Amino acid sequence: MNTIVTFVTAHQVLVTLVVGYVWSSFISALPSPQATSSAVYVFFFKFLNVLAANIARAQNSKVESSPNFMDAVNIQNAKAGEEKVVVSMDPKEAKP
Repeated sequence: MNTIVTFVTAHQVLVTLVVGYVWSSFISALPSPQATSSAVYVFFFKFLNVLAANIARAQNSKVESSPNFMDAVNIQNAKAGEEKVVVSMDPKEAKP
């Protein structure tokens, strides 16, 4: 344990950069909020992305939250020749 503390105190800048990179990677791996996501998840998604300095990603979740985002994805895939429906959702699940 003493060896780890000694290494961290000797290489503070390196440890800070590595921890910051790992933190940012974990936050970037969060899936974007969808129309069916709870308000709590949307809040934590935006809050954590701001803390991880992903400002653009935190502010750009409006598209995924729109009620017709899933339909738009399916339409674009159909236009591209994809036969598989990527997102299926019951109208009851959509938020008004």
